[in-house]
Amino acid sequence: MRSFGPLLIAAALGIALGSASSANAETRAESCTALSTAGTVNALDTVPFTQLPPQGSLEQWPAAPAGLLPARVHLRSERESFNARYAFATRGGQIYVAPVAGGAPGWRRLPLPACFAGRVVAISADDDELVAIDRERRVFTLDNALKGPDLFNWSRRWGPPLWSGKGRTLPRDVAAWSWSVISPAEDVTFHDTAGNAHAIGAHKDSHIWALRTGGQRLTLIDPWLPNDDSYETCGPHRGRFRAVNVSASGSTVFVIGADGDLFTRLYDFDIAGHNPIFFRYSYERQRTGDPAAPIQLPSPPWVRQPKVPGEITSAISISKRGVGAIHRTLRVEGRDRRGRAGYWEKDVVATRSSAWRFHRTGDRLRGRLLDNSPRDSSRRDLGAAADLRFAGAAGALRIEVADFNLRCSPARLLLRAGRGEPVELRLHNVDALRQLERATGLDDQPREQYGTIEVPPALLARLDEQPAAVRELIATKLGGRRFTSVGLRVTEHALRVTELDWTLRR
Repeated sequence: MRSFGPLLIAAALGIALGSASSANAETRAESCTALSTAGTVNALDTVPFTQLPPQGSLEQWPAAPAGLLPARVHLRSERESFNARYAFATRGGQIYVAPVAGGAPGWRRLPLPACFAGRVVAISADDDELVAIDRERRVFTLDNALKGPDLFNWSRRWGPPLWSGKGRTLPRDVAAWSWSVISPAEDVTFHDTAGNAHAIGAHKDSHIWALRTGGQRLTLIDPWLPNDDSYETCGPHRGRFRAVNVSASGSTVFVIGADGDLFTRLYDFDIAGHNPIFFRYSYERQRTGDPAAPIQLPSPPWVRQPKVPGEITSAISISKRGVGAIHRTLRVEGRDRRGRAGYWEKDVVATRSSAWRFHRTGDRLRGRLLDNSPRDSSRRDLGAAADLRFAGAAGALRIEVADFNLRCSPARLLLRAGRGEPVELRLHNVDALRQLERATGLDDQPREQYGTIEVPPALLARLDEQPAAVRELIATKLGGRRFTSVGLRVTEHALRVTELDWTLRR
């Protein structure tokens, strides 16, 4: 019997381990199922965290192993992040949390649902929410991330209707990503290009901003929208700039190129004109200071930030500062003249290179060192343009949309009567609100967009000098107005302007 003892023990141990493994898998599956309906995320949240009574203490959770985590988190990244109250970090599949300013009680291990405990590979926090990505690239959301730890709770819900869908996974070709939240509690309002303040929707506006491989595409992944990759924004230089990293906070997107060029943009689904169900928009020039004015379109453009006057890496970070979505803190990892590691920092509204200030941290550099030319090199090595040409005829007019771009508006709308010179208008376009999934880009399935035709003021003032067919179109079909809303249906081969009954083809 003694000779068979080890085998029997091994067999028994195998059965026990197999049973434990099976039980763990079953527990994990049950946890994942529960998370598909759990959590308070998307609940109304309008009270600033500074006005909330404390709810529990971080000290209830186990302390992190000594030396595992930094004393402070300076840059928001996929391994470390922060909001106004807490710092978060992931190591070894776990998530740790500490007061944002450091000090007692130090880093504590955050209890995680069995569904993804020990399996976290990336995180990003902003405002009152934190997103975690597990090994299978599934998206999990922690709500109440600005409140007391007793109120922390997780959900896997994502997608329509209203953030109650079956869940989301992060696409495999995402080169970098960041979680952005703008809320009535922290930000209160945002300002449009007319300078008017608009209240932020009661349910916030939360997006994953995903920089895709190649650096030209920025996908907006919103928990209220279809679980696809169909919503994107136009990058700098009409989508041709190649970014190497992205960070986002409070609906302000921050990108950096391989030569150290920096751009920011205030942009989200509501600000950009995609959501006419809940908001009013207009391309007409709005009067500054009018509290009843609609949101001025087009949405704010990309702003080229001044170059950092020193050595930098690809690691960047943006975080909220104040209300109104005006001020944001930009940080770029780098070294000072003595070669000491740290980060450069400035306010997003500061326009001079001298505004960058260096802060030494003693941390090792995380990003890739860049060739940071002091001059604007953002047009170097631009990617291919995604502009398309559509053309057709309507009566005596030949019509051409010379540079239509799904993501980058506007396009030139050219009208030509006979052999005369073309008359140039503008066609503005943004993706329509939809709840059904569709492919990225164009195919044979019509893509609905909200369009606006703009007639230049100089053309309206001298309309009587234009060819008869042009005069008739502008005076009759467009009502003699500067801006006219139209519906667009776009496929890979055709652009249809529904109100005007135009079908233009490639």
